[in-house]
Formats: sequence, C-alpha cells, structure tokens
Amino acid sequence: MRKSIKSKRKKFVSSTYMREAIDYDIITIKEQNLFITIKKYKEMNGKFSLTTEDNKIVDYIDKGYYVVELTPLEEQYNIRYYFDKNKKYIDYYIDITLENGVEYKMPYYIDLYLDIIHYPKSNRAMFCDEEELEEALEKGVISKKDYNQAYKVGNKLLKEIEAKTNSYLNIDVTKYINQYF
Repeated sequence: MRKSIKSKRKKFVSSTYMREAIDYDIITIKEQNLFITIKKYKEMNGKFSLTTEDNKIVDYIDKGYYVVELTPLEEQYNIRYYFDKNKKYIDYYIDITLENGVEYKMPYYIDLYLDIIHYPKSNRAMFCDEEELEEALEKGVISKKDYNQAYKVGNKLLKEIEAKTNSYLNIDVTKYINQYF
C-alpha cells in the first residue's frame, strides 16, 4: 500500500465531510471489533440532499438529523446510515475501504474510491463512483491489486445485501441512537 493513499484518503469518522455541517454532537462506541459512531447535527448552513431513483429530492442531513457509522475493524468497508430528526431511517451508503483502523483512539478508514449506494424504493444496491476507482488506477494512485480487491469486497457485499446475510447491515442501529440521544 502506498503512503500517499493513506494520507490522502484516510477519513476519521469523528470528522464530518459535509461542508454544510457547522456543529454536531458525536458519540463513539466500541463493541468488540466494531466502532459505532453517532453524529447528531446541531447547526447547518444548508441541507445535504440527494435525488432518488424516482427523481424525488430527499434530505439526508439537516439540523437535528443523525448519521450512524459502523466501522468494522476486520472488514474492508464502512457503513453510513442516515436518520431524520424524528429518528426515522432514511437510507444507507457503504464505502469500500483499503483498511479500517484506530488512531488517536478514533476509528478511521482509508477510502478505496468504490462505493455502494442503496435505493430504498426498489430495495436494491449497486456500485457507484466506479469512474473514481478507474481514474485512481489509471493515475497510479492505487495498484491493480487494490483495484481488484475493491471489486472483490464490493461484490461480496452486494451478494450479502441481496441475501440479507451481512451481520453489520442487520444491526439495529436505531437502538444506539435511542440509547445515547
């Protein structure tokens, strides 16, 4: 693994990468080899919204909303769940990672450019950002081995999502929000 990948794409779950977020509360819980990070957004300078598969605009992050991230240390992905201010589930998103770890007592992951997006209306999941992964390979930012590993992990996850067998996706994360907020 190249050091430049680590420094460029290392994301600490304690940070927010939403430029709309001004202030948020955060709690991180460790359960065996899993970190659960909950963020409640207190102040925003705008919403973070996405267009759904049926062309409706859905707010994913706004004032009072929650994001719950699962960072399993023995896997190569990070799962992000979105909830509204009433703790109603909105959707999830998965980053395929080169590695997950802990530094300064805080979980992080090294983003490997390939993601899985979930479409709640049809309840299907698929790859997104494949062009970023391809570009990273072409520019020599990642190796062919890393490129292949991203697809290996992603394809395994897609099968587990379809079969509903992924233990982390089967966790009731709402109970953590209710317990801590």
